[in-house]
Amino acid sequence: MLAFLRSVHGALTALCGLALLLCLIPGYGWCAYVAVAAGSYFAIASAWESLREREVDVNLLMVLAAGGAIVVGQPVEAGILLFLFSLSSALEELAMARTKSAIEALVRLRPDEAILIRPAGDERVPVATLRVGDRVRVLPFQSIPADGVVAEGQSAVDQSAMTGESIPVSKAVQDRVLAGTQNLEGMLVVVVSAELGDTTLDKIVGLVQEAQENKASGERISTWFGQRYTFFVLGAFALSLVVRSIIGESWPVSLRESLTLLVALSPCALVISTPATTLSALTFAARHGMLVRGGEFIELAGTIDTVILDKTGTLTEGKPRLVEICVCSGGPEGCRDESACWHGGGEPSPAAAHMLRLAACAEKASTHPLAGAIVEAAGSLGLELQDPSNAAVVPGSGVECDVDGVHVKVGQQRFFPNLDPSVVTHVAELQGRGMTVAILQVGDRYAALGMRDTPREGVQDTLEGLRSLGVKQILMLTGDSRETAEAVASEVGICEFRAGLLPDDKTAAIRDLIASGHRTLMVGDGVNDAPSLAISTIGVAMGGLGSDVALQSADVVLMHDRLDRIPLLIRLGRSTNATVRANLYFAASVIVVLTSASLLGRLPLPLAVVGHEGSTVLVILNGLRMLRGPREA
Repeated sequence: MLAFLRSVHGALTALCGLALLLCLIPGYGWCAYVAVAAGSYFAIASAWESLREREVDVNLLMVLAAGGAIVVGQPVEAGILLFLFSLSSALEELAMARTKSAIEALVRLRPDEAILIRPAGDERVPVATLRVGDRVRVLPFQSIPADGVVAEGQSAVDQSAMTGESIPVSKAVQDRVLAGTQNLEGMLVVVVSAELGDTTLDKIVGLVQEAQENKASGERISTWFGQRYTFFVLGAFALSLVVRSIIGESWPVSLRESLTLLVALSPCALVISTPATTLSALTFAARHGMLVRGGEFIELAGTIDTVILDKTGTLTEGKPRLVEICVCSGGPEGCRDESACWHGGGEPSPAAAHMLRLAACAEKASTHPLAGAIVEAAGSLGLELQDPSNAAVVPGSGVECDVDGVHVKVGQQRFFPNLDPSVVTHVAELQGRGMTVAILQVGDRYAALGMRDTPREGVQDTLEGLRSLGVKQILMLTGDSRETAEAVASEVGICEFRAGLLPDDKTAAIRDLIASGHRTLMVGDGVNDAPSLAISTIGVAMGGLGSDVALQSADVVLMHDRLDRIPLLIRLGRSTNATVRANLYFAASVIVVLTSASLLGRLPLPLAVVGHEGSTVLVILNGLRMLRGPREA
């Protein structure tokens, strides 16, 4: 029923306003009743729906006020009340509609049909019939129908509708593509990796819908208060009628003055102050590649005083490259086999290639970015890799397994408690040159694998932006060595860091900060940092586009890798909180002024109507300003 009414809400509001204008023409006073009929349609239906759910809200108050105004012979005032109330409701729906339009726009990104490649030839089929493993052809300037991996072709893909990034992304064989993104100049053959309902696009839509339903704490409080305050208003209205009758006022005067008090006390503007603002802020965030799980996290973003950053994949690109292999033997002599070492470029020595192959086979069992760098380096050199056996992964430390009947250990220095001092020396030398080092042990032979990761573009500007916002503490947490962490921190401009941390150490550090009164925002990749994201006041996952874990673990998901969205999120939270406070103060002040004037007998009903509903309209319009983002942006 309400869905139907919303479709005609705007038309009825316009009709109500037009009828009120006609009342200004002599002889057209009867149009006031047309205005009442048109303006009350939505209010009566909403009040009835609330009563059916055993709730009393402002809709009932407005219906009673309008009905009372007609009884005392003031239909024009009743029409004005219902027109402004209907207008404020329509503006509230506008904020909801903007958020819903973001969802609908996402859904429209996916085509209805796909070109399925069959042995007999290409065939157009509904996207809903695609299954994992199907091969689909995506022509230039067509939308990609499903998540998948490029099997043939090369092209640029426009992901702007999902990430807010206007620059197309190059895609080639083995690259992942997502449903709803736009293929540009080239033809691609894509192997489907997710069916309808399980694509990244579907999960994003679900996340946006969840954000709509998750109310901010201020919104929950205002809703709770509004429901109970409504009973107070009804009680005040009844008490006013009784008292005025006792002191001898006539029935029409008592009813009119009591109605004026009812209108003055009504909490419309108070109740709508928070949701209109937070919904607009959520819509702005989604349009700028920030998926926030609900208004609660917009509120919390405005209170953040400590920002915690993971190193790999957050401050750095998260794409480490193997640049050096140092092969040495253990024992007292600690001999470094310089002829077996590899310094990047060209073919590695047989000994270095052998050690790299063993390390890559072992790291196939790990999801850490450094493991990926080792596997990628081995693949680029054409080394044949096999799956390890008896693999045991120790999170944050390393992996131990058997390869070709040989026992292999690879990981960080902490994974080797009895490491030969000579090997420690070689590792320290690589770390001193800013490398992240993985250690490989095969019997009494060791290899130190040095990797470099490039700091993310614009990270210094982001950190400066956080400092300009008055963020008290910017902290880098990493499982890497102190030497490597210090080199990265110095390069990007971070003064405080903690190195050599296991995942549990990171969560403990964040828990200590929260216990000491800090409001923390943790930024990580959403995969390896899930526990830290969960314990932080707000957990932000970067690179959520294509990461299922990020979509599930974080409070805020950045759909691209732009770290500058962190200061924007904090500014958005602060601006949202300031707007909500301004709305609440303004709405409460109007209620106090109107109520005081009503109790003193100095407030005519028309002025109460205009003051009350006018404040509601202004509050909503002020909240809708958040569709343009924070005032500083």
